[in-house]
Amino acid sequence: MSDEELLRRCQGGDEAALGELIARYQERLFRIAYRVLRDGGRAEDAVADALAAVWFRCGSWRGDATAGTWIHQVGYRVVIDHARSRGRWWRIWTRAKPSESSDPSAVAAASDHRAEVSRKLDQALATLSAEDRALVHLHYFEEQSLAEIATIVNTTRDALKMRLSRARARLRQVLGDGDEFFGSE
Repeated sequence: MSDEELLRRCQGGDEAALGELIARYQERLFRIAYRVLRDGGRAEDAVADALAAVWFRCGSWRGDATAGTWIHQVGYRVVIDHARSRGRWWRIWTRAKPSESSDPSAVAAASDHRAEVSRKLDQALATLSAEDRALVHLHYFEEQSLAEIATIVNTTRDALKMRLSRARARLRQVLGDGDEFFGSE
């Protein structure tokens, strides 16, 4: 069943449809909440609030955007509200990925490198506002299109491009050359 069909069923009070949407979107919403709030417990709280908001606000979805975009929009707003109300960002970024090498010194070096990259990125992202961190996460980590993000944050595509450009410029300022982060962008 499509997301749109499930959301329409939610509008009719179908809790099973909500359960299916939760199964589809809980992890995605958690990733953005964690990226913005940087604390697992707070991210879980924000996701629970976001999913409750999807249920209580589903009647306002009119089909102007896809169901997925609308759910992300609701989630984005709830996460940003949590970030504003908490007033701080906790330190933790990514979990280390296992190395393909079996050489213990190579594994340790790769782990150290990932930790250093993560630390630098963490510090750079901390210089951005909660809203800009969310935009960076949606675009670069969730790989949402500019059109989808513009709908989620209720802005124009051009305004979004400008905000992302400014966020990247701020990140470059903090990261220096940052080739490992920006590649050939």
